[in-house]
Order: sequence, then C-alpha cells, then structure tokens
Amino acid sequence: MSKTKEDVETLEPIPSQRQGQVEDDHAYAHDAVFGEITEKGPNYRNVGWLGTVALMVKTQIGLGVLSIPAVFDTLGIVPGVICLIVVEIITTWSDYIVGVFKLRHRAVYGIDDACGLMFGSIGRNVFGVAFCLCG
Repeated sequence: MSKTKEDVETLEPIPSQRQGQVEDDHAYAHDAVFGEITEKGPNYRNVGWLGTVALMVKTQIGLGVLSIPAVFDTLGIVPGVICLIVVEIITTWSDYIVGVFKLRHRAVYGIDDACGLMFGSIGRNVFGVAFCLCG
C-alpha cells in the first residue's frame, strides 16, 4: 500500500519531548528512552546505592566467571589470582567512571548518545552505525 501526496499532506507533526526529561510524579513517570515507567517491570533508575552495588558486582562476576577455570589452568594459581585482581581493579575503576559520567549526563543511555555529546549529531549517527555493524 503506497502513500499518496494527499496522505502525506494530512499528516500532523508529532511533538517531541525534550531529551532526558524525567518526571518524578508517582501518577506519571516518563523517561526519554524507556517511555512510561510503571510498577510492572524493574525500575533500575531507583534502586539506591546498595542495589546499584549489587548490580555492578553481579556484572563484574558474570563477565568472566566461565573463563576463570581455563585461565587458571593456563597461568597457574598465583599469576591467575594476580590477573584476576588486576582485571577487577580495572573493571571497578571503569564502573566508577561510567557512574560519574551518568550522574552528570542523565540523558545518555548508550554509545551513540555519548558520541552525540562529544561530536554532535553527525558523530552520534556515525558511531551509532559503526557500533551496530562492528559490535
């Protein structure tokens, strides 16, 4: 079904919302990316510091837990533990940096949004496509 010129002319513009705006009203909760925030699903925006720590630790453990036996078999126990501690330090530091960045730029939800902040709309589109193709 193709659109005619009359169909296109009768379309009304849809007002867009401001990027990153969040309403903290319990009756109306809306997010720029997630849309309506309801009680039906998990609300990761309001987990508190203890919940955030639990989620980040879960991510750190889950990233490499299946490869640890193979690494220890290859390296041995002492170098394996040293490498594990180094990777944990790097991951903890990067989690901290991401957290600080997110607190300063609440409208950023992905690589394309971060590149949009740094390089404008062209950078946002280029890095968004590159991330989809290569990631």
